[in-house]
Amino acid sequence: MALSLGAPQRAPQSPSRRPAGPTRWSKHRLGVLAIVVSATAMGTAGLFGRMATPPGADLGDALTLGRMLVGALGMLALLAAGRRLGLLRRSRPSASVVLGGVFLGLSLATYLSATVLIDLALAVVLHYIGPVLATVLARVVRKERITGLDAVGLLVSVVGMALAAGLVGGSPAPTSDQQTWGTVLGVASGVFYGAALLTYRYRSDMPADIRSFWNFAFGALAVGAMVAVSRPDLSGMTGQNWAWAIAFFLICGLLALGLLVVAGQYLRPAELSGLSYLEVVVALLLGVAVYGESLSALAGIGAALVVIAALLPLAAGRNGRSDDRAYEPEPGLEPAAAPD
Repeated sequence: MALSLGAPQRAPQSPSRRPAGPTRWSKHRLGVLAIVVSATAMGTAGLFGRMATPPGADLGDALTLGRMLVGALGMLALLAAGRRLGLLRRSRPSASVVLGGVFLGLSLATYLSATVLIDLALAVVLHYIGPVLATVLARVVRKERITGLDAVGLLVSVVGMALAAGLVGGSPAPTSDQQTWGTVLGVASGVFYGAALLTYRYRSDMPADIRSFWNFAFGALAVGAMVAVSRPDLSGMTGQNWAWAIAFFLICGLLALGLLVVAGQYLRPAELSGLSYLEVVVALLLGVAVYGESLSALAGIGAALVVIAALLPLAAGRNGRSDDRAYEPEPGLEPAAAPD
């Protein structure tokens, strides 16, 4: 096409100045914010679970089922409000999506039961075997690189967590069948949690809100099977218990677990691990404030170490040392769904 000699000509725009969508760093910041809020809300799960449970009862399965159902209904309402139900109908849940929901549901049910049987801090520590396991599996299965800073942050988190929970320098609790069973449930919750975190690294093509709905839906199916077997007795629940249960469903369900999926899409397991340990600090502080549990000097040092480790990913990104390649979609076990 010919150009008029008198017409002003615009210099070609540099590709670097073109408007672009969300950058890798902005997605990284979104993931950091999501896991901080999620971990804080998750840290209140033990408190809500205890307050919602009548004395002598074990309602971990039933409360988790309610948590997952409210989360699924909440995400369905949000999708409807955003006119995205058509996208939900066209989505194709794959094995990693199904397993992610199932593993998370089983993890949360066993964890909530453990918080009733053993100390809250110990239950949280056992639950957080999960992020460590996910980091190791991501290295073995997905060949994801663990940087030196990642390794330092993870080590500091584990040491701080052990100190905060009293596993180092604390007096051992008396052994009983109840504590043994609670410890078994706590370890199981950690293993299931690690498996769930690993599955979130697959199917990055699926939007976070769609993934969250399927996460809640398949989690509800898994926990529903547990409830059908255990048949928990809800007759002892008072109005106050139900009020705490509803708050638990909304804060620790829809809010915390929905944001966990967002964080899992934008953060590598090593980063997710360090930041998610903030839940240990939240649970520790709630134990002191609500139950009058003593805070030793070692526990205080441990809590400070957890916070320092949680801030390391932020420092790495701010100094430009984060590996941009880690935030690109990575090949999964199954191909991404073809666009409709």
